Amino acid sequence: MIDVRRRHVLTALSAAAGVAVAAPFAWRQWRAPPAPQAAASVPPPADEHAEPARFAHALRMPGRDGLFAELPLSRLSALSASIAAFDIFGGAHTELWHYAAEHEGRRCADPLLRAQRGERVRLSLRNQLREATTVHWHGLAVDEANDGSGLHPVAAGAQRDCDFSIDNRAGLYWYHAHPHGRTGAQLQRGMAGLLLIEDEEERALQQRLGLTWGERDLPLMIADKQVDARNAIIYKDCADDWIGNRVLVNWTPEPYLDVAPALYRFRLANVANARMLRPAFVHRGQALPMLLIGTDGGLLERPWPVEDLFLAPAQRADVLVDFSALAPGERALLRSLDYVAMENEDESGAFQPDPMADHPGAVAMGDPLDLMELRVVAPHAPARPPVRVPERMSALPPLPDTEGWPVRALRLRMDDQGRWFINDWNFHLTGHEPAFSVRRGSREVWELRNSMTSMPHPIHIHGLQFRVLSRSISPPDIRGRKVAEGGLGPQDLGWNDTVVIWPGEIVRLALDFDQPWRGTQRYMLHCHNLEHEDMGMMISFAVTD
Repeated sequence: MIDVRRRHVLTALSAAAGVAVAAPFAWRQWRAPPAPQAAASVPPPADEHAEPARFAHALRMPGRDGLFAELPLSRLSALSASIAAFDIFGGAHTELWHYAAEHEGRRCADPLLRAQRGERVRLSLRNQLREATTVHWHGLAVDEANDGSGLHPVAAGAQRDCDFSIDNRAGLYWYHAHPHGRTGAQLQRGMAGLLLIEDEEERALQQRLGLTWGERDLPLMIADKQVDARNAIIYKDCADDWIGNRVLVNWTPEPYLDVAPALYRFRLANVANARMLRPAFVHRGQALPMLLIGTDGGLLERPWPVEDLFLAPAQRADVLVDFSALAPGERALLRSLDYVAMENEDESGAFQPDPMADHPGAVAMGDPLDLMELRVVAPHAPARPPVRVPERMSALPPLPDTEGWPVRALRLRMDDQGRWFINDWNFHLTGHEPAFSVRRGSREVWELRNSMTSMPHPIHIHGLQFRVLSRSISPPDIRGRKVAEGGLGPQDLGWNDTVVIWPGEIVRLALDFDQPWRGTQRYMLHCHNLEHEDMGMMISFAVTD
């Protein structure tokens, strides 16, 4: 049943939020042609020193065992969808649905999996839950049988084998549950982990930067959870856009991280159900400069100076941040800055009296939200020479010439019953049958157009990565980030598997369906706002011989 109550927050585009300022700025030891950049709209924050107890938990790092352990994917024989209690918030333990693994006598939960390009993966998913689940390898180029979508659910008590080779570029990917109609509930309760892939190009960059993994090269897996007074993660079926009252980074609430006054690499992943983030590193009310060096599908051709970026559910960003100008004892914040949420949903009947009724204590979408504190400490070792960031990160191919490619039009919209559609397709109405087919080896342009009476939709395509060709009719803060022809911002310049389409916006993608698997291969196209996905904003398409 679809909850037709909607969060009607008809947001006016204020002048302050719409201003886009060209903001080229220097990066120590690195020079690049200045690029226009939207100014970071940093609200006057509480003094970073004013609430030392607010961030009371040391950031959880990938460890040898337990929650968020680090394991080699190619050496695992099984993942088990399980339920167990963990100490997350202090006090009462929290029941998590999670992927359990054992390796060399270590018991691990939702491990960070590491893999090398070209490795073969052979493991079983054992479902110990009381309902069907899957494991979807988000962003990986795999065949239908190994994709882990809801097309192949693993029933309670059953097992399913995975057997595939990793053919993706190096980058931060992830894995999560993807059962039809239950993805939001299972992810909210914990069914997700990170997957880090490496290749020769990535190893060469690591050597040049000299940033040790686990010390100054760190994953940041960000999610918000709705947590009750007994530390239980709660979820309401059929609610809309589930946002939480507690933020977790690497499964750590209110985390802090001690950093040296030096360069750091952070691999950010938004694994929230619905919350869009606008992350920035803030010191004394000003955004610290960052370099964006990678997106969903790995490294960009060159680093791009940014002060903040938009990170929708399922998206990843690889950034460099320099703390060398901060003295030991100073503090900075990883903050999601305020932004115009653009939730212009006005077609589904009467206004809901309280848009936040299902999310007590949660910060509203688009409001500023502090994620983590960074505490500058004196380095333990003698200072090393400053890192020289290379001007070229990757041999990324240019955008393809798409003249003559067929264009497939896809419209994102909502009807007067509060149901989300892709064109006229809603998964609850159209079911498993592919909405359309594509010939293997063909190439297409997909034109995604979002209705103005809509909200931002992070659209995810299974089975392949794509390139963003253009953005048009974009809102002011997106237009202000343009650094390339076609209205493209820095996050659009690499390989991606998830792209945000803002209300009224038209985004064109280039897709190449050259893949080795024969026969009909079905994949999903859907919104990665998980409540939208579960409400049917998802279709399947087929790649055929």
